[in-house]
Amino acid sequence: MTPLTDIEEGATVRVTSLLNAPGERGPAGDRNGRARLSEMGFFEGQEITVLKNRGNDPLVVRIRDSRMMLGRELAMKILIRGSRA
Repeated sequence: MTPLTDIEEGATVRVTSLLNAPGERGPAGDRNGRARLSEMGFFEGQEITVLKNRGNDPLVVRIRDSRMMLGRELAMKILIRGSRA
């Protein structure tokens, strides 16, 4: 599986998995992983288009009819199977 940060601009991919942050155990845990991504509208099987992925800048992605900016640390918790194009 490949983290979203490795996907090239213009590629449309499907989410395979969302990772928890170390120590995340629920509502009182670290909110920088699966729980946070779910709150933002990300889920397994969802289609994402990478609009911007340059250097150390945040990623800009399209999910459904919205554009969203993701920090690289959080984007690394979104895993994609296969595709790098």
